[in-house]
Amino acid sequence: MEITKKFKSLIFIIPAVIAFFLVLIPTLKYQWPLSWDAIYQVQYAQVYAQYGFVLTNPLLNAPLGQKISYPPLFDFLIASIGMVTKADLFQVARFIQPFLVMFIVLAVSYVSRKFYGTIAGISTGFLILSSLLLGNRLIFPLPENLALIFFPLAVYFYYHSLKEKSLKYSVLAGSLLIIILLIHQSAPLILFLVISAITVVELIFYRNIHSFKNYGVFLVIPLILLILTLLIFLLGLIPGLTNIFSNILNHGVQEAFSTSSVASSQPLKISSYGNLGVLTLIFGLIGAVAAIKRRQKRDIVILTWIFTIILLINAYIFGINGINSISYRLLVYLLIPVSILGGFGISSVYHKLKDYKRFSSKNFRTAFLISIFVLATFDGVLTVENPLISSFEITNQYGSFQIAPPSSSEEDLVNWFNENGDKNKSILSNDLFPLTYVTSQTGMSLASDTKFKYFNKNLSESFFEKNKIGYVVLDKRLSFNSDNGTLYKVEYDGKFYKLFYYSEDISSNINNILPSYMTVVYENNYFIICKVQ
Repeated sequence: MEITKKFKSLIFIIPAVIAFFLVLIPTLKYQWPLSWDAIYQVQYAQVYAQYGFVLTNPLLNAPLGQKISYPPLFDFLIASIGMVTKADLFQVARFIQPFLVMFIVLAVSYVSRKFYGTIAGISTGFLILSSLLLGNRLIFPLPENLALIFFPLAVYFYYHSLKEKSLKYSVLAGSLLIIILLIHQSAPLILFLVISAITVVELIFYRNIHSFKNYGVFLVIPLILLILTLLIFLLGLIPGLTNIFSNILNHGVQEAFSTSSVASSQPLKISSYGNLGVLTLIFGLIGAVAAIKRRQKRDIVILTWIFTIILLINAYIFGINGINSISYRLLVYLLIPVSILGGFGISSVYHKLKDYKRFSSKNFRTAFLISIFVLATFDGVLTVENPLISSFEITNQYGSFQIAPPSSSEEDLVNWFNENGDKNKSILSNDLFPLTYVTSQTGMSLASDTKFKYFNKNLSESFFEKNKIGYVVLDKRLSFNSDNGTLYKVEYDGKFYKLFYYSEDISSNINNILPSYMTVVYENNYFIICKVQ
């Protein structure tokens, strides 16, 4: 009896375990971490592993270096695991993929179980497996996904503090906010908005004036740290922190909390919500109807959570840029409460079947649950087996090209610079996406992408001497055919890096592109290395 009871209390972990093995499939199948952003994060981890806690990345924006405005905890984690295991940091990022997904599913399932019971908890986990976001976002080894482990727990503990009128759970929620602040930029602001919305609803619906205490306690620890950081900034004790606060002063919260590879908020098509998963949407709607009918505090909290994220996704409607993030990426924050509500929907159907004699048997209701779980798992298998999850491209009006995983041409660049590169000189390129990987493998520094706009055949040699640039790497893929056959250069905003396209084939026009004091020293399928003599 005791074993059965213990099994029932732990059954909600089943989808998390399945999630681990599902994500293990592409992890073992592909030899690189999924997404280009992972390459960028690994570079920061390499900097921390080599130099310790620094506020400038010497490999970017040479010769000055690029100020680091990212929270460091995720990169510290990768660096620490690499130092302990002596493993390559790219492989560390690769092998934490299944662990991140497992703990996300476990955290959301746990919160769902606390809100709506064991059946809802396990159902929520399986609904996450059925979502296309499993392969589009959750599978990536990124800081945001580490933050998503703590996000639902913080919301639950704050709800519990309101329900039990206990401030200690507000302290716990605030402590989780601190952890999230150290992991990711946008996640803490989203959490703050969700908690604030829940507090406002608590005041309106329940006229609970004491919720101000819970809200204040939730914010007190982060506020103290913010004040201390602000004092450090004002006193100039850590100059690197001025980057974050200058962004706040000059561009507002939007810039300070911008994410790593996105521009401003973009409208989200209605069809994009389908990425939440068909099962998630169907049972989420059923759960929403049941929640609206009951209107218990837990129901109102979940509905408020969902409504807040939907408002953020559609902030552009009100003429607000909101968080500096592509709306599509906010879908992962919507997936959490919708899947919880979907788990409640499945649980509601399971119990409602008791009212119908034909379907009331426990065997039938159990078969209903198992069929949903099997279907959700099958969806998850299809997602992780999709070969598109391993390849990442940039697509625009000039065409498309792959930026991850690294191509054989990029590996050739790595080998050439390891054998021939002068590490006292930096690299200028019309495409820094592949060069980010190259620099992380060679230690060669990169000049800013904006400097390439000055590059032309008549550029003075003093420009290269002043900026300590010794090499120019041209990505031959960045070209198009002009209408009049004239050679010219076009700047394109690649959201993270600026890209520079030539209007004619680069190899054929290399003599019209390079200054006279530069020579071609290496060429492969995709790239040309030019050296300043």
